[in-house]
Amino acid sequence: MNITGRLFGRSDPEVPAGTDTDTTVSRKAVSLAQEGRFNEAIGCFDRVLEEDPSNVKMWNNKGVFLDLLGREQEALACWEKALAIDPEFAPAWVSRGMLHRRRNRLDAALTCYDRAVKLNPNSAVAWYNRSGIFVAMQRLDDAVACYERVLAIDPHFVAAWTDLGYARFLQHQHEEAVACYDRAIADDPGSVRVWSLKGGALYALGEYRKALECFDRVLAIDPKYAAGWSMKCSVLYHLGMYRHALACADKALEINPDCELTAQVRKMLLSLTKNW
Repeated sequence: MNITGRLFGRSDPEVPAGTDTDTTVSRKAVSLAQEGRFNEAIGCFDRVLEEDPSNVKMWNNKGVFLDLLGREQEALACWEKALAIDPEFAPAWVSRGMLHRRRNRLDAALTCYDRAVKLNPNSAVAWYNRSGIFVAMQRLDDAVACYERVLAIDPHFVAAWTDLGYARFLQHQHEEAVACYDRAIADDPGSVRVWSLKGGALYALGEYRKALECFDRVLAIDPKYAAGWSMKCSVLYHLGMYRHALACADKALEINPDCELTAQVRKMLLSLTKNW
């Protein structure tokens, strides 16, 4: 999740988009951070906290930036401060959960997200992050239940549709996965990742022509996406179009010469086409 998502969430009523002081300061901090000026960004929060030391939003947001800088203990101290002021401030629990998740402390992260969704059951961001823990724990049924909860709150949450699709794919429910990817594409038609995943699901279904259309779409969006050329190569191979597949393998290796799997496929294709 990007910085803006972490600060403001998505469709979370506790941090409405508007022109209030907190939101204005936070957006300025995001802008500075995107320029790599993190210390100045943190200074934005400090100035507010000097005048309003009980501002839980600013304590939370300062913690987020410190976490992004790898200053774990300082970040945790900010969230402890926020929760000491307001133990029911759900965004601080979400922020703590994200810190633990990145450090692979899954149980600790899940505890934080459990607390967040209990405090604010309508937080799409909290449910979404909770689902990621279940994926990491290989508890796909629980992850799916969380994604569905996210989408009941916000039907246009593209990342949730995408990840629900991938969870369905891992459950070998490939048609359901394609349906999820279609919902994601409806809101974000320019996503290389979603088109690639949809192509992979169609490939698994043996729908090679439809998969090829997806990978062509991927490469129209990003012609330098090496994995897109490799995936197109695989589809063309299954369609018996070996020379075209070889050209795609060459293109993939031109972009990423270190891909051993593509190199092996290219070697096989050369063998198949050497007498043509």
